Amino acid sequence: MSSGPHPDDPLNGEAHTVVLAIGNPLRGDDGVGQAVADRLRASGLPASVRILDGGTAGLETVLLLQGYRRAIIVDSADMSLPAGSWRRFTPEEAELQAADFHERMTVHYAGLAEALALGGVLGILPEEIVVFGIQPLELAWTPGLSAPVEEAVPAVCAAILAELEASAEP
Repeated sequence: MSSGPHPDDPLNGEAHTVVLAIGNPLRGDDGVGQAVADRLRASGLPASVRILDGGTAGLETVLLLQGYRRAIIVDSADMSLPAGSWRRFTPEEAELQAADFHERMTVHYAGLAEALALGGVLGILPEEIVVFGIQPLELAWTPGLSAPVEEAVPAVCAAILAELEASAEP
């Protein structure tokens, strides 16, 4: 057995950015994170970027973020916008929105917020965390995305790729 780092271990220095897809593809538009991840995988990302399926967010989410310098989280988000609308925000901006509206933004925000709080206390969060939230239309127990959310996937992917390119420049 090798005593060196495992090739998939983010701490080995190869991957410094994680794109974490959150959601359940069996619950309609809740699967948008996975749809974005699948499209990004097909785009041929650099070795410094790893894509992970976070499933439905819980406290274990913090472990998926550990060891990366930057995290991009993709999730369905109830932002009271037309279905398929999307926004880029930081966890701090989400907290302000939640305080203003007395509700959480991402469908899984309670679990995600708790995981990020735990990671902050433990000192294991990435230096930079951004969330791409997509407004769902339907969250029923039905696989597949609604038409407006499906139409948003290419734009969200383009925004993530642009962000990755911009940060790759010296």
